[in-house]
Amino acid sequence: MNFSGNGYLKADLARRSPPFGKPVISAPTSPGLSPEKRIIAVSAVTALLCLCLIAVLVGRRLSLPDVSDKQTAPRAQADKVSAIRVDSTSDLLENLRSRNLWDIADKSVVPPVLFANLPQDMNDLEVVTKKKAFINTLLPISLIAIHEVAQEKKSLQAILDKLGSADDILFFDDEAIWPQSVSDEEIDLLQHLAQKYRTNSKEKLLLRVDVLPVSLILAQGALESSWGSSRFAAEGNNLFGIWTWGTKGMIPANREEGAMHKVASYDTLLDSVRAYLLMINRLPAYTSLRELRSRTASSMDIAAGLRFYSERRDSYIQDVKQIIVTNELQRFDSMELAENLQWQPPREKPVNLVSLDRSRNANI
Repeated sequence: MNFSGNGYLKADLARRSPPFGKPVISAPTSPGLSPEKRIIAVSAVTALLCLCLIAVLVGRRLSLPDVSDKQTAPRAQADKVSAIRVDSTSDLLENLRSRNLWDIADKSVVPPVLFANLPQDMNDLEVVTKKKAFINTLLPISLIAIHEVAQEKKSLQAILDKLGSADDILFFDDEAIWPQSVSDEEIDLLQHLAQKYRTNSKEKLLLRVDVLPVSLILAQGALESSWGSSRFAAEGNNLFGIWTWGTKGMIPANREEGAMHKVASYDTLLDSVRAYLLMINRLPAYTSLRELRSRTASSMDIAAGLRFYSERRDSYIQDVKQIIVTNELQRFDSMELAENLQWQPPREKPVNLVSLDRSRNANI
């Protein structure tokens, strides 16, 4: 092979593969940088790479959200939020601690942890511990239920904005004319909300599809369930003393003769909170509460609308307010779930309202 056109390659091959029995041919010194200049060049490249690395790290730091006023907490996607069943208070306390729900700072975000139930031995705990365990168990559940209603209201408002301020009553028959900007899916959702909240009035829908302060939910849950230790909480996950006349439920021990009501039973604590919010949002007994809520977000003020929740009337309201104040529950009102939770509850198929009388719909 002839390497006459490449002297460096020829010398290199000669150096690496000398003929058998021949001395090694020394390659001539290739032209290039001196050792001192090579060291300087390598040092310069290294310094440049370090500067680039520092710039990248600083840029990432500046792009991070400001968390100086919020403690970080585990984040979870909706498909990773599953209900946890506990068998005892020791099991509950262990889960609260391991899932960052035992010591919750005022400005922390709340991990979206769902407990399906409360243990039946809640009364074995000391009062202070029982209260803390109850509050910290119900807090993320309440926030998830509130998030569901908030998403409904957001969707409702967007659809009503498209409809404009024409007629207040919504009709879903074949003669109804909808703007082109409103999709079939949005009409289905609007129909579903009208059925769920029992009104075809846009004005009433906006008053009914709304959230409650967390502190009010916690206070009523504590009062109605004796801080999670009542029989109805233990056996049926009913935290709010809600009655039912259906087949599913628990018969109260002191039910009057001839009475047919039962105390409702739920599969999970989340279902109990959902039922409570729906009851407050649609029953005529809480019309005044909804009007108060439209003017204020204070649980102390909104509690005045609970006069018909109990036969004790004003005394009951005072008890709810006392629990809020004594346990400083309003500090939970500004708390939020982990930021990237995208919780979307399953929605049943909307019920057709066409068969209902129009005038009756308007007055629900």
